[in-house]
Amino acid sequence: MDERELVQRCLQGDYQAFDELVARYRERTYSLAVHLLADREWAEDMVQEVFLRAFQRLALFDPNKGTFASWLMTMTTRLCLNALKKRNAETHRQMAWEEEATEFEWWEEVPTPEEIWWATQQRLFVRRLLMTLPPPQRAALLLRYGEGMSLQEVAQALQVPVGTVKAWLFRGRETLRRKLKEAGLL
Repeated sequence: MDERELVQRCLQGDYQAFDELVARYRERTYSLAVHLLADREWAEDMVQEVFLRAFQRLALFDPNKGTFASWLMTMTTRLCLNALKKRNAETHRQMAWEEEATEFEWWEEVPTPEEIWWATQQRLFVRRLLMTLPPPQRAALLLRYGEGMSLQEVAQALQVPVGTVKAWLFRGRETLRRKLKEAGLL
C-alpha cells in the first residue's frame, strides 16, 4: 500500500495505517535526528515528538506539495534545529559515536578485518567532522545527500531561500574537503 493510501486511512481513523507509516519511516527519521543532534537518546525523544506531531497534524499534509517522507523529514529537521537552538549545541558536538553494524555491499570479495576496521574508522571520522559544522550546514548536507532531497525541498524544510541552501552546501562541502585533506584522507 502506498503512503497516500495509508495517510487517507489514518485520516479515516485507522490507527494501524499510522503504525505502518511509523514502521516505514522510523529508521530514516531517527538517523536524521541522530546526525543533527549528535545524541542518541535525545534523537529517540525527538523521533517520538515528530511522530506525535505528524499524527496530530496529519490533516495538514498535502500530497500535492510532496511526499509524506519529505514532509516528515522536514518536520524532523525543523524540530531538531529548534531543539538545538534551545540547548547549547557546542556541548553535544564532541559526542562519542557508537557505530552500528557496517554493511560492505560495495566489496566484491569478503572484506578483511583490517578493511572493516579502516572503513569504520573513516566513517566515524567523517561523522565527527560533520558534527563540527554549524547546524544549518549540517542539516542542508544531510537532507541533500543523506535523504536525497532536491534543493527546493531542502530550502522548504529549512525555511530559507534556495540560494542560502546552495551557500550552506558549498561551505559545508568545502569545510569537509579541507579537513579531510588536513587529515590525509583526500
